[in-house]
This record gives sequence, structure tokens and C-alpha cells, in this order.
Amino acid sequence: MTDHRHLIVIGGGFAGVAAAARLRAHGATVTLLERAPTLGGRARSDDFGGVTIDTGAQLLSTMCTRTLHLLGADRHTMLRPARGRDAYVRAGVHYPLQFGSLRSLLAFGGIGAMDKMRLARYVLPILATHARALDAGAAHVTPAHDSVDARSFIAQHIGIEAADVLVEPPLNGFYALRGEETALAFFLMLGRYGGEGTVLEPVTGWSATLEGVLHGIQVECGTTVTAIHRDGAALDVVSEQGRSWRADGVIVATSPHQAATLLAGLLPADADVLDWLREIPLRPTWTLALALDTPMPRQAFGLFHDASRARIVSACAVCGARSRTGWTDRDVVLAWPTPGAVHTLSDASTDERTRAMLPEVEALIPAVRGHITRARLYHFAEGSPIPEPGFAAAHAHGRALVRELARAPGPAVTVAGDYLTVPLIEGAVASGERAAALILMRSAP
Repeated sequence: MTDHRHLIVIGGGFAGVAAAARLRAHGATVTLLERAPTLGGRARSDDFGGVTIDTGAQLLSTMCTRTLHLLGADRHTMLRPARGRDAYVRAGVHYPLQFGSLRSLLAFGGIGAMDKMRLARYVLPILATHARALDAGAAHVTPAHDSVDARSFIAQHIGIEAADVLVEPPLNGFYALRGEETALAFFLMLGRYGGEGTVLEPVTGWSATLEGVLHGIQVECGTTVTAIHRDGAALDVVSEQGRSWRADGVIVATSPHQAATLLAGLLPADADVLDWLREIPLRPTWTLALALDTPMPRQAFGLFHDASRARIVSACAVCGARSRTGWTDRDVVLAWPTPGAVHTLSDASTDERTRAMLPEVEALIPAVRGHITRARLYHFAEGSPIPEPGFAAAHAHGRALVRELARAPGPAVTVAGDYLTVPLIEGAVASGERAAALILMRSAP
């Protein structure tokens, strides 16, 4: 079926790319507008001293089937198995661990035998029997898993040490979240998607990988959209640079707060969907990138700091540097702040944040000492959604509001983003595909 409409997607993260690809597959003419110089959103790539790095999300599991399908047949050349393994670091000792993997957890040396037995009794059966409920689309989350926080559940059923070792490192490192503010359901989703599948990394970076998905789509990076106006049976999308595009439908795939700002010109001031978008909690964070003049050991990719000792740095990744044609022999280390540092350094300058983080980076990876040639801090001021206890119920309400928005009379408008699902790449893709389906259900003019 051919759709003769011109549809615009605002936002070039995974949600926006997934929406644009789905619309184009149904024959629509699609323009994607992205304010950053490159695609990827919080997973975007950057040129760092002549090499390419991914500034946010790093890896993808083969359990992320929606995302792999989005990447298409070329995914086998776009992705490769990640080099090295993750490890939990306590008192200088590395304990290899693939979070969520049964085999890895049973061999993990960071918790005792009794904790492993309780883990097998209380947590692993949930992962085994609730796969549908733990889908990143977040449409079937079990209320009991949604209503309790991850730390309390693990501390009660397994032990406080297990909560310190298994809950805090991935949440602190990936999202600058604490276990007590994160729903058990989301923590279990991390386990499901990071568990038994193979872990993959993009060969040339996420931005270039997403560029390869958008065949036949007009992509305008470096374009900041400031307003959307109704013009009869169509919409006018206006940019900060003074350009405008006429569209038969629009998907706003930005942060929720940005989406509320853009939609405010189209909707009544008291529209429920605007209030809901504005109230979604977000956690700002940043990534510190350190260029090195020597390769690093490849035994580990991600290093998660002992949460009881970490003050400023929650995790590091020895990510390797890439060119457009593949890997280089130079290395880059990435580092992320603890939840506490996000708060205490919120008003600090870039230099102050960098200086504060360096000692703990060197403590986690002593081999970097004396080999750092440059540093760059990447700010994510809007950050990622906080999957608090009760998030799934709140998101279900939000998705209902979004459906009402898409079905309202006039040109079709809707939103997409991982705040409608869960803050995972797979959740963003699911949201983008849902948004495209809502637009496609509207009959062409």
C-alpha cells in the first residue's frame, strides 16, 4: 500500500528513526528533522580527535529483536560481538559478570553461595516465567513488579550485599539511578535484555548505523524545530534557522518536555497530554570521554564500581575508538557519574566535573594513568526518564492520552519516545513503531 502523505518526524534518536522507517516502508514521503549534528539521540556518535565514539548507549543484546529488525539485513555487517566482558570491581579485584545471565550469576564471585541460592529461588524464576511482562514495550508489566522498588525487593529476598552488588552498579552506571527509586520491573527488564543473548556493538558507531536505516528518507540534521502550526488541513513545522516544512502529519520524537513545548501551539493550554508530558521525571547526566595514546587491556569492556566506595564515578567503559571503516589502534575510556555526583556537581563547570572524576577513573583503570591525551564532557541536560515504582501504570495512562491525540480531528499528530515505554534502545524502537502505526491508521487526505 502506498501512502501519498508527506509526514515529518522531529527527533533522530532510536524512536524517531524507527517511526520514520516504518512510515517510509508504507510508502509515505518522510522528512526527519534532528537538532544535533548526528543521529542517535542519547546514543549519538561524535568525532573525538579524529576517531568516532558513542557518547551514550554503547551496546545492544541479540535479545533486542525489534532493534535488530529495524537495522535490517545489513545488521550483520553493522554490528559485531562486543570485545571484552563486563566486570564488577571491589577493592581492585575484578569479578566478571553479565548482568541477567544465569550462567554468569552462578559463577559470579561477588556474592556468596547462600545469596545465589536465594537468587535462584526468588529472581531467576521471574525472568524465566514473565518474559512477556518484561517486554520493553511495557504494555504487559505485572503490577506487583511495577509497584515495588528494585533495591527493597532484592534486599528483602536475597540480602543487602546482593542489593549493593547486583542492583546498584547497573542502575548507577547506565542511568545515574539508585535502586530505591527504580521499579523492580525495570531492573528485571535490564536482566532480561542483558541476559543470555550475545552482546553486540556498532562497528562504525550508532550514528552511522542509523544513517544506513533511513533509505529514501530526507534527513536534516542540525535543525532545531521551534514550533508546529496548523494550516488548514496541514501542519507547518518551523525551525530556529527560519526554514519551514508543510506536512500532512507529524511525530514528535523528542524528550517529553520538548514535546510539550512543541505541542503547546496546537493544543488547549489545559490539555491533559501536555500536563502529563511536563510532569515526566528525567535524570540529567553526562559522559566523560578520555582519549589515550595506547591501547587498553581487552579483558573487560565495562567496569562497574563498588557502589559502597564510588563517590563520583559509577562505571567506565574501555570502548575502543572507531573510524568510518572500523576499529583503530587507539583507545578511548568513557566514564559516567554516580547519582550522588549528578546532584553535587550539578552546578559545577565542565573542568570541575572532569577533575573530580579523574581520580576514580584511574582507580578503576590504573592503566590509563599517564596516557590521557585529551578529555571531553558530553552533557545530557534533559537526561533519561526515571522508571520509578508505578512507572508502567503511569505510562499506560500516557499512551492512552497519546492515542487520543493521534485520533483527534485535523492533521495527525502524535509523540514517540522511551518515556512511553522504558529507557532502553528496544523501548525507544517500540515507541517509534507504535507512533507510526497511529499515524498510518489515519486515512490519507
